[in-house]
Amino acid sequence: MRLLSIFALAFLPSLALAQTSQPPSQPITGSDAPRLILNPVNPRSNTGPQGSIDRLTQANTELLDLLKKQQAVLEDIQFDRRLQSRQIESLEERLQETLIENTQLQNKIDKLTAAANNPGAAPTPATPTTTGTSTAPQSSANPTTPPSKPSSYLPAAPVEVASATSGWHRLFTLSGTDSRNTDLFHIQGNHWRVAWHNQDPDGKAYKNTSALFLNAFPKDDTIPQKVCAQLGSGGDITDLVGPGNYYIKVEASGGSWELAVEDFH
Repeated sequence: MRLLSIFALAFLPSLALAQTSQPPSQPITGSDAPRLILNPVNPRSNTGPQGSIDRLTQANTELLDLLKKQQAVLEDIQFDRRLQSRQIESLEERLQETLIENTQLQNKIDKLTAAANNPGAAPTPATPTTTGTSTAPQSSANPTTPPSKPSSYLPAAPVEVASATSGWHRLFTLSGTDSRNTDLFHIQGNHWRVAWHNQDPDGKAYKNTSALFLNAFPKDDTIPQKVCAQLGSGGDITDLVGPGNYYIKVEASGGSWELAVEDFH
């Protein structure tokens, strides 16, 4: 047994030397070659968590841009709606004003039509006046008779004085309903005046519908002395400066007028 162990130990080195001394074998080719098996690699796995974060950031950026565009569109729509609302409000206000004006105009037309169809209608009787403790009796014969209009609204003519005394002298009176120029007249004194009055037609519907403008022009001159500019019924006396030759330009519309020229000398 011991001899067998000694023989094996002696034989092993020789066997190893024989193996190393053999010529190298031919390379293995064809189907005998072992196959190289590689694990498939996902290209995205090379980027790692940072790549995922970048892709998520990019997607969020694109979504934010889209939201901004939608917000801009919504703001434009809201602006258009506000503009349309303002335009509608303005049109409603104008329509309301037009309706009011039309109503007032229609009322005025109705009044004018009623006055034209019934020219003899009497106004409401005036309240009886009281003098002291006595009351003027009302006439029961014709209670609807309107009060008579005065023949003239101008003040009475001044009382003529002796030639040696200075005073007011009425040169002429004039009345009408339309525009015209008076004849040329002469003023002797340094002061003269025009008494004038304008009157609306009868009826409440014609109140303040007439106008009267008077200007006193010196002869051969274009700069007048203003006498009056009256809208509606009313009158007064206007003092002017003389002497000289003058005419009065009358511009009237819608009513009746009268005037009187007086010279102080």
